[in-house]
Amino acid sequence: MLLHLDCGAGISGAATLAALAHLGVDYAPLAAALARVGVLCSIDVADAAGPAGPGCSVSIRRQDGAQQPCLLPECTALIDIIDVPSRVRQRAKASVHALACACAYARQTSSAAVDAPATVDAGELSGGESEAAANAFIHMLGAAYGLEALGVERLTASALPWFTGSVAGVHGSIPLPRPATAFLMQGKAIFATDAREELVTPTGAALVHALAGEIVCGPQGVVAGLGTGYGLQTSAGGLRVWLVQEAGHGADHTCGGNEAVVQFESHIDHLNGEDLGMALTALSSMPEVLDVLWLPGVGKKNRPAGLLRVLCLPGHRPAVADAVLRHTHTLGLRVQTLERMVAPRHAAVAEVAGQQLPAKEYVIEGQTYLRPEADALEAVARQRGVGVPALRNVRGENG
Repeated sequence: MLLHLDCGAGISGAATLAALAHLGVDYAPLAAALARVGVLCSIDVADAAGPAGPGCSVSIRRQDGAQQPCLLPECTALIDIIDVPSRVRQRAKASVHALACACAYARQTSSAAVDAPATVDAGELSGGESEAAANAFIHMLGAAYGLEALGVERLTASALPWFTGSVAGVHGSIPLPRPATAFLMQGKAIFATDAREELVTPTGAALVHALAGEIVCGPQGVVAGLGTGYGLQTSAGGLRVWLVQEAGHGADHTCGGNEAVVQFESHIDHLNGEDLGMALTALSSMPEVLDVLWLPGVGKKNRPAGLLRVLCLPGHRPAVADAVLRHTHTLGLRVQTLERMVAPRHAAVAEVAGQQLPAKEYVIEGQTYLRPEADALEAVARQRGVGVPALRNVRGENG
């Protein structure tokens, strides 16, 4: 399932949680899990309405004296021990780290030493910087939790609005976009607006930066749900999130057609031959992987290198990305969504050297062809003590 963030009217942490709640996410189990690690709070959802139509709003209420995680190490330590699925931890850590780096840039300090991202939301500062930082932490953890609850495999986002003006902060007048937001907007598509208020908060920008795999004009597929969330700034409209069953999530191969595939690509020059061979074997054996290609060549400084390409369907993107990193330890992984054309085919049986073997029957330009499965050919060749060409080239049996 795909979730598309329509950021035309902006995005914040509170609006994101509210939009996911409007799609049906129940945050009570998350609040209970937070309580078990000492963060005593409730995540309250209320019906709301605004320019984008009916939706929800979210507020965080804490018990007096409750723990308020602010430092990056505090947040990551809590994420490590809270009872949530591993993908929730992964997404939450990515968002928290992105925000900490952005705030460190704004303050010109170490990300681990950022005691409170005071640039989160102007309205949240009334409770103090520590409360603002703790709210940001819960917003990011809650967003990761909500995505998992909805079964979201990947996210996309629209272009972000570019806005001007200033807001009052604890350190004086802050230009918009805030420094932390501007840091996170680098590399993102933007469009100009006439707004003179904060539309994209640092927390919202961190969520887009860490979780959205692509910035696109809009999703493609069948809309399974629409959620609308309102944060602190609602005059320009709410955040809409679209839950989409993607088109091309796998074509009907019996009829043929087009489908979307994800291609991972990386230049590899740091693995020895044995490690590379084991990586290719491990990736090729994954049922989620459609194909693996290795192209040897020469890289930077004339080092022997190669190009690794791995294909999968969009729904398997997270698992395959993790596998590529796990087996190669590459530090750079390029990702593209491509369209591939699938020729009509179906399972069949082919007679090879007097044996019935599983095969694919496919059609190209109106002509039907029959191709035995490679694994079946290999097994028969091994049994007979011959090479596969000896089976393929038997007179009158072209397979």
